[in-house]
Amino acid sequence: MKSQRLACSISKKVRQEVLERDRHQCVVCGTRYHLTLAHVFYSRAHAGLGVKENLATLCMSCHHLIDNGNDYKKSQLIKYDVESYLKGLYDIDLTKLKYKNRWIR
Repeated sequence: MKSQRLACSISKKVRQEVLERDRHQCVVCGTRYHLTLAHVFYSRAHAGLGVKENLATLCMSCHHLIDNGNDYKKSQLIKYDVESYLKGLYDIDLTKLKYKNRWIR
């Protein structure tokens, strides 16, 4: 049985494609330092797949703000902007961005 963590991980190929798509910079603030890839529509904890349609390049600060920010309204506005960015690039089908397994909800 494939573990959820493995199923939701990001392959090297996808990682490189996303970084190149986002020009190796944070899609929120534009910095090129301390970059990470963030699951956007479904997080890893919610069985989000590590596919380019569900990933965006963010700096550590913006990623932290979206995931753990104290300013809920600001974090939701930024998350909305990142989701809109991805929706502008792809025809997003949310049902295809989540790992399907009867043990995962």
